[in-house]
Amino acid sequence: MIGVWSERFARTEYVLICVLALVLPILEGPKNLAILLLLLTWISHRIVARDVALRRPDWVEASLLFILAACILSTVFNWPLVNGPKGLKDILVQVFVFWFLYRAGYSERQYLVIAAMVVLGVLIGLGWGILEVAQGQRGQLQFHSAGIVTQSSIYLGVVLAVAFSVAWFRLSALSEIHILRSPITWWLSVVIMLVGLFLMASRGAILAVLVTCIIYAVVIKRRSVWLSFVGALVVVAVIAVLLPDRFGQSRWLSKTQEMSTTGQLVSADLERVDNWRIAIARIAQGDALVLGIGPRNFAAIDPSTMELDPPLRIRGRLNHAHNLFLNKLVEEGIVGLSAMLFFFGLVVMNLVRDYRTRVWRRWQWGAAIGALVVPVVAGSVNTPWYQEHALLAMMLLAVYLSSRPKTV
Repeated sequence: MIGVWSERFARTEYVLICVLALVLPILEGPKNLAILLLLLTWISHRIVARDVALRRPDWVEASLLFILAACILSTVFNWPLVNGPKGLKDILVQVFVFWFLYRAGYSERQYLVIAAMVVLGVLIGLGWGILEVAQGQRGQLQFHSAGIVTQSSIYLGVVLAVAFSVAWFRLSALSEIHILRSPITWWLSVVIMLVGLFLMASRGAILAVLVTCIIYAVVIKRRSVWLSFVGALVVVAVIAVLLPDRFGQSRWLSKTQEMSTTGQLVSADLERVDNWRIAIARIAQGDALVLGIGPRNFAAIDPSTMELDPPLRIRGRLNHAHNLFLNKLVEEGIVGLSAMLFFFGLVVMNLVRDYRTRVWRRWQWGAAIGALVVPVVAGSVNTPWYQEHALLAMMLLAVYLSSRPKTV
């Protein structure tokens, strides 16, 4: 009887993680409900299966505990916070979902279905976003629930890497579902998402995808891959520019032209630099070096108390430092930044090890490259490591690390 209930709980968990992968960029309520139900189901499964014994964490799991401990300590030490427990909640969700997938032990087919749900969610999100722009609800193309355009474009860039990886590494033997076996389905998704990327027109995300493409081309070592990447990016960029400017997609080109002709930063970049200056000035005060000022608490900084030369140009409420490393250092101090870098370092170490031992030819490896590189490169000039794109990245990194060959 226990075995039957355990199997039912396992099936429910899998359905819920697929639902989460689907709705993450488009539906806030269902996303939160899926996470809550997944947590309750996972706890119930552990109790029914009598699998509640503690076991020694491996290095990856230890890094998660380090991240969680840093966030808890920073929250408690700096309470109350402007955004309350929101920052702690983000980290709790990231750690739980990562841990769940890392220990789930799914088959290759099950992982592929999760990837398909991730891609399907983005395709639905693009269609929904276009409809919202057409109806005048938004001025720029973005996902309904994955944040503003800069955040949505990072999410899109990560999923673009997933679709490319599945399309490139032939998967005809991995699934009984015909539509998932067909490379054409995945390549078509890549083309649609590339167009969506340039319609969103976030320079940081476009740069991050370019860096990811360069890594793929260097690793694959085929001239045809280089030519394909360059050709596809040029064609899609031209198409996006030639389309009616309903999405404001020409702004990335106009900003680039303005910078090249005037030799000066545009207003958006001046605001970004100001946030960096504020973050550095807050760190330099030295009273919050160890545990920071609290997760998601950057808005508590009062720039008027800082003597900065030249004066700041930004006005209004602060959101974040526009750099994921600076933001982590300000909000969670040296402890929080060390925890994040330790986790990133473990991921990079495994990616490099798989490449050196020639076991990297799997879509999970390629997806993990995108899940790390896109948020880090784009996040170096914009959104920190939180919200939907960070949760997506954690999911994909967990899928990669849990599916690595055990002999490596």
